[in-house]
Amino acid sequence: MNDHGDPFRTVACELLCVLADEGRPMSLRDLEDSDRLGRAAATRQLSVARVAGFVRTVPCPEHPLEPTYRPTTLGLMIARRSSRAAAAAGGLRDAADATWAAA
Repeated sequence: MNDHGDPFRTVACELLCVLADEGRPMSLRDLEDSDRLGRAAATRQLSVARVAGFVRTVPCPEHPLEPTYRPTTLGLMIARRSSRAAAAAGGLRDAADATWAAA
């Protein structure tokens, strides 16, 4: 086994978090327009997530001519894990800042 992280997961992690937070299928245009992802990042992460099987195409009546994407079960697990890790890291930083300010 190698000690390196999965390159697919690390590249598509932000996209998965955006899709999980929205809780609805999103098209590429929706992802590009979101303030959390830039245009180039959305395109690259979506292509990687599709190849890795982290997202799937679903029909959406709001966008009948555009494919819309929803995370697969694996994609949702990665998004939840990433969100919890970011929240925990933020909590540790806040605690460290509080002890630093108190000293």
